[in-house]
Amino acid sequence: MNTDTHSDIERDFKPKGTIVFIILLLMFTVLLWFSVYNLQLERH
Repeated sequence: MNTDTHSDIERDFKPKGTIVFIILLLMFTVLLWFSVYNLQLERH
């Protein structure tokens, strides 16, 4: 394997699955936090 093509692959590599998973996890956490927050506001 040529080192130039290997460095090109590493430079162009973007873990799309991981990025999408982290974004979905953050959105789920925000949704969960706001639902709990809203529940507490309604009770008070």
